This record gives sequence, structure tokens and C-alpha cells, in this order.
Amino acid sequence: MKEFQYTVAALVLAMLACAAGGCSKEGVAGKAAAETRVLTVDEFLQQPQLRRKVFDECANDPGRKGDDPNCVNALRAERIAAAGTGRFPGVTP
Repeated sequence: MKEFQYTVAALVLAMLACAAGGCSKEGVAGKAAAETRVLTVDEFLQQPQLRRKVFDECANDPGRKGDDPNCVNALRAERIAAAGTGRFPGVTP
């Protein structure tokens, strides 16, 4: 009987911890959707700080992020933005 009480108590604590931590299906799905949104080259050109941040992250880890669509688009936007400046990024994703 004590085992059952301990099991119920553990389940209740786990549910409370999950609720307090904000782990709901909507919360996780919302975060995942926001993180997986693919920006276009034009969007990266309009947001130079974001473009540079994504470009730097991709350049720092090309083995894992090289084929990521945002990395490809950020690299393309960086090259377009650099055209005429003599500063051409040579990172190949």
C-alpha cells in the first residue's frame, strides 16, 4: 500500500513540476515553430544584426549547421550585402 502512495505522490510532484516549468504542448510547439522558421534572403537583408548573428553561428559550426536553410540564406544575404565593399565571406556551408 505504501508503494502506491509513493507512486501517486511522485506523479503529483512530477505534474506540479511540469506545470510550474511551463511544459505544455502549446509552449513547446510554439517555441519549436518560432525557432524553425526559415527567413528569406530579403528578410536577412532587411535585418543586418540578425543576419550577422545567424551567419556567425553557422560559420562557427558548419559541420552541423551548414545545410540549414537559414544558414544558406544568411550566407547569401551576407554576400549580397558585402558586394562592392571588398569584404566577401568565404564560408561554404
